[in-house]
Amino acid sequence: MPIRKAIGHLRHDLQRIRTKDTFARNAFTVFGGNSVVLLSQLILTPLIARIYGPEAYGVYGLFTALVLNFSAFAELGYSSAYVLPKKKEDFMQLFRLNMVLLIIVVAVAILLGLLREQVYALMPAWDHLGDFILLVPVGVLSYGFAVFATQWLTRERAFKASVVIGSSATVSLRAFNLVYGLLRKGSTHGLILGDVVVNAGATITYWITLRKHGIRQFFSGWSWPGMRALAIEYKHYPLLIFPEKWVSLLGMQLPVFLLIADPVVVGQFALAGSLLMIPLRLLGYSFSTVFIQKAAETVDSDPELLGRITKGLYQRLFWVGLVPFTSMVFFSDAVFAFVLGDSWHDAGVIAAYLALFFFFRLMTEPMVALFYAQRKEHILLIFQTALTILRWGIMVLLFQLGFGSGPAILGYAIVSALAYLVLGYMLLHACKQNALVLTVRTLLVTTAACAVFALFRMATTGTWWPALWSPRGAPLYSPHGLLRPAQLLGTAIGTEHGARRRGLCWPGPCLQQLDVSRATQRVQARCAYALGKYSRAPRP
Repeated sequence: MPIRKAIGHLRHDLQRIRTKDTFARNAFTVFGGNSVVLLSQLILTPLIARIYGPEAYGVYGLFTALVLNFSAFAELGYSSAYVLPKKKEDFMQLFRLNMVLLIIVVAVAILLGLLREQVYALMPAWDHLGDFILLVPVGVLSYGFAVFATQWLTRERAFKASVVIGSSATVSLRAFNLVYGLLRKGSTHGLILGDVVVNAGATITYWITLRKHGIRQFFSGWSWPGMRALAIEYKHYPLLIFPEKWVSLLGMQLPVFLLIADPVVVGQFALAGSLLMIPLRLLGYSFSTVFIQKAAETVDSDPELLGRITKGLYQRLFWVGLVPFTSMVFFSDAVFAFVLGDSWHDAGVIAAYLALFFFFRLMTEPMVALFYAQRKEHILLIFQTALTILRWGIMVLLFQLGFGSGPAILGYAIVSALAYLVLGYMLLHACKQNALVLTVRTLLVTTAACAVFALFRMATTGTWWPALWSPRGAPLYSPHGLLRPAQLLGTAIGTEHGARRRGLCWPGPCLQQLDVSRATQRVQARCAYALGKYSRAPRP
C-alpha cells in the first residue's frame, strides 16, 4: 500500500534524525536554522518591500551582483575542497590561499570604487549606485570570509554553529533594513547599507567561533611553497569548478545586468527571485551542505549508498515542492499584490514565470556536488556554459524582435526550467538510477498539477495565466537603446492604468508631473525624445 510505504519512509527518516552524526540528523540541524530565516523573511519582507519599493531593490540587486562576482574570483572554487585534505596543515594552506586571493580581489574592488567616474562612463546604467560603489569592497570581504568560514565549519561537522551564525545574520539584516527604512523613509541605498553593516558583524562572529577550531594557526606556519603545492594538487577546482560556478552565477544574474537601465524592473525581478529562493534555502541548501560531506565519504567506499541517497533526496524534494511551486505559477501575482502592495504586482507575475525553474532547481542543485565527488566537474562546466549562452541568446533575440522585459524574462525562465530538468536526469544517471523513468514521471506529474491550478484560476479569475499590468510587458527602453516609437508609446501610455503606474499620462505636458527619482527622470527624457522626434506617431 502506498500509504503504508510512505509511513514506513517517515518512520525511517525520524529514526535517522535521532541518530547522532547521520546525514538526516545533520540535514535536520541545518533545516531547523534555515526555518528561522524563512520565518523572518515571511514576516518582515512584506513590510520592508512596502518601505523601500522596486527601485531600491533594483539598485541593491546590482550591488549584490557585483559583490557575488568579485567574491567568486576570491574563492576560485578552493573552498569546496576544504573537506578533502586529511592533514589539518594542508587544509590551512588552502585557507591561507583563499585569504590571499580575497585580499587581492578586495584591492581591485577598492580601485573600482576610486575610479567610479570612469566606470560609470563605460557602464552608464551602473551609476544608480553612486558613491555607494565604495561599499562593494566591504561587501566582498564580508561575503568571501563567510563562505570560507562556512566551509571550514562543514569540514569540522560544526553544522549547528554555522546555522546559528548564518541565521542570526539574516534575521539581523532584515531587522536593520526595517528600522533603518522607517527612520530614513525608504532610502534607496538603505538595503545596501544594511547588508554591509550586518555582514561585517557576522564576519567578526565567524572569526570568534573558529578560534576553537584552530584559526590562530592562520598567522603561523605560512609556507608559500606549501600553498603552491596545495594549489597545484587541487588545480581542477579553479580550472573546472570555479568556471562552472561563476558561469552559473553570471547566468542567474543576466536579467540584472541586461535590464539594469530600468532599476524598477530589476527590483521586481530581484524580489521575485529572493522569495522563490526561500524553499531552496530552507530545504535545498539544508541538504546540500551535508550532501557534499556525505558524497565525499561514500563516492568510492559505497557508491550504491550514494545512489540511494541521491534518488531519495530527489524524490523527497519533488513531492515537497510540487504543490507550492505549481500553485505559484498561477496565483503569485494575486498573492504579491495582496501581501506586498499593488506596486509589486509585476514581481508576482515574474515569480509566476520563474516558479517552475526554481522548482526544478530545488530538486537538482542540492546534489550537484555529486559531480565534484566523481571528478566530473567538466560536465557542470559544459552545462552551465551552454545554459548561459542560451539564456543570453533568447533574451537578446526577444529584444531584437521588439519585445521588452516581460517576454525576455519569460524566455529566460522557460530555457532555465527545461535545462534544470535535464540536469536532474544527468544527476540520476550519474549515480546509476533509473533516470529516464524518474524524469518523465516528474514532467508528467508537474504538468498535471499545472493543469489543475490553471483550471482553478480560470474558474476563479476568468484568466488562464498571470499577466503584467502593462499591456505588452515591455520596458520603456531596452539594453540596446530606445525602442521603436510605436512600441515605446504603446508600452508607456497604451492604457491609462499602465501610464499612471509609470508616472506617465497623455498628452505630453503630463510628462512634467513625473517623480524626481533618477529612474523616472530617464523615462521622462526618453519619452520626451520619442514624442518630439516622432511627432507624427499615432495617438493610442
